Amino acid sequence: MALAVASGTLLGSCTRSKQTESSPVSESGFEEELIKNRQMPKELVMTMLDQKVDLAMQRSHHCAQSSFLALHEQFSLDGEQVIKALTPLPGVAERGETCGAVIGPLMAFGLIYGRGQLQMDNWEKYQESLVPAGKLCAQFEQEFGSTMCHDVQKVKFGKCYHLTDPNELRQFQEAGATDHCSDVVRKAVRMAAEIVLEDPSL
Repeated sequence: MALAVASGTLLGSCTRSKQTESSPVSESGFEEELIKNRQMPKELVMTMLDQKVDLAMQRSHHCAQSSFLALHEQFSLDGEQVIKALTPLPGVAERGETCGAVIGPLMAFGLIYGRGQLQMDNWEKYQESLVPAGKLCAQFEQEFGSTMCHDVQKVKFGKCYHLTDPNELRQFQEAGATDHCSDVVRKAVRMAAEIVLEDPSL
């Protein structure tokens, strides 16, 4: 679920490579921030993430960008190009498909667990990246019944909206879209952060 903005108004090779490359998370300071976050009380970390989500949602009204941005800032991930790339992805182009609150954290997981251009034939690394991603999707489904935007809308609003339709978009806004969607984003970001914090492989 995302809220678009217009005129200042809410609109809603299975082989393993021996090549190596520098880790984006190493260069970004991820390891250092991970240590700092693990040293803090977990609920403090979660509260900080909640605040980051709320600020980003109030500014952007965009679940995918806001969920990624909160994790990007909390864990010092690379991200400007990722944030830009997330622009059209909530509900996959607002078609009621995968919720942006899932897409954003999965992009963060890609930066943490993923393989780069020199490792694109590293099948093992690809398979390893699916473990935290699968955990997140399973937890999100347990909380909201689905990872699909239309299904999540039914849980939060009692109905789904076709957000590419201007009239339904207006109804979505009037139903409290930012508040309801922010709640979804906060929960998804907390799930993602906990997976990272508790991962002994990091």
